[in-house]
Amino acid sequence: MELTSLSKRRLFTGVMVAGLATLIALVGFDARGDAQGPSNARSVVIISGDGMGIQQRTAIQYATYGLDERQPMDALPVTGFLDTVPARKGAVSDSAAGATAWSIGMKTENGFVGIGPNKEHPPTLFDIAQEQGKSTGLVNDHDITNATLAAFGAPILNRDRKRAIARRLLRREVDVMMGGGEGYWYPRGNPGKIPDKVPDEDASVGTENLVAKAQADGYQYAWDRETVSELTGPKALALVQDSGIQRWKELRGYKPKDDPYYVRAPDLLEKSLELLSQNPNGFILAAESDDMDSAAHEHDGVNVIRAGRTINAMVEVVQEFRETHPEVLLVVTADHETGGMTIENQVETNTNSDGDDPVPYYGDGSLNNAGPNGEVPPRSGPFPIKGTKNRSFKVDWTTPEHTGGMVPVTADGPLSELFMGVHHNTHVFDVAEQVLTD
Repeated sequence: MELTSLSKRRLFTGVMVAGLATLIALVGFDARGDAQGPSNARSVVIISGDGMGIQQRTAIQYATYGLDERQPMDALPVTGFLDTVPARKGAVSDSAAGATAWSIGMKTENGFVGIGPNKEHPPTLFDIAQEQGKSTGLVNDHDITNATLAAFGAPILNRDRKRAIARRLLRREVDVMMGGGEGYWYPRGNPGKIPDKVPDEDASVGTENLVAKAQADGYQYAWDRETVSELTGPKALALVQDSGIQRWKELRGYKPKDDPYYVRAPDLLEKSLELLSQNPNGFILAAESDDMDSAAHEHDGVNVIRAGRTINAMVEVVQEFRETHPEVLLVVTADHETGGMTIENQVETNTNSDGDDPVPYYGDGSLNNAGPNGEVPPRSGPFPIKGTKNRSFKVDWTTPEHTGGMVPVTADGPLSELFMGVHHNTHVFDVAEQVLTD
């Protein structure tokens, strides 16, 4: 994509600032006057709130931070917007096409993962990073073989071929992989490390033991809080409890904090940064809250806000890391919006657009779908606006599917100023590539 004159000026300014920072580092002091060694190579962290549009971000802001304190993902110094339209067909993207635009810099067809619209295989950001001698990492609060992360680490024509994606992640030597989806890595009949308490969701469905293969290839393996904390790298595979904040819908009485196999995504991210930063050449890390998308599909406003807390905590982890690693570009955005979510006054009736499934999955009641006369379901509010007296809101929904609106992007770090304005979603690739190769 050709840069505008303003973008060129910003790029020149960013390069000058980076050059000055490097010069300061070489003489042994940083801008605060503290002694330090030479600056590390540039790195990139991309955090995706899957399905998180402007209304989701606003609801998270009001419910969790109120009207004055800006939430971490929106407190980043640079803000812009990205379109989400896929290649050629229609106006609404799925996660595969949305994340592929970031990973290869080309818009593609829905369902294609890390592959162009004509089935071409351009290098992904992970390929480019590996050519530079950098490390690569993936983190998710859902399964790590999903479409968003596969777009970076395992290009494939069909996003649903999760067992094949797991094999490709190993074959393409992604250094650090942490998240859920244990069942795709173990063969049928092998229960793995995590108890199968919801058989239709937890059972292994693979055809080979990919965990054993990963260990033979030099990966350290973890499956709970204790073993994750003990990882030293440089290569690590952590398969922990999948979607802990969503599991209440499937398993009556489930509480994530009481499950030793549940490891918070911010903790996985923190450990991943620790391992990846061992490489002096730098790294790229793609992280996601897929729980955001699941909650929006099911019109579960409570879990949209909970997933937002996860994303903000992930941003805080990266920003704390950047205090000693300012050479890291942080990008926070979304592949698309899900649910057509809106924020409304609680006196208004809700629409009768139902979510993908009634929740919880057990029992006869539904906590997420509006009543026949527009009654507000419990999972849609009301939500108090933090720090106010008697102010609240509810959320409403237009569809259980994705929508085609633009999504916010916020950023900090080298070349982050290039995200100012409105861009194609392929712009994430354009900027990240510059950071990785400069």
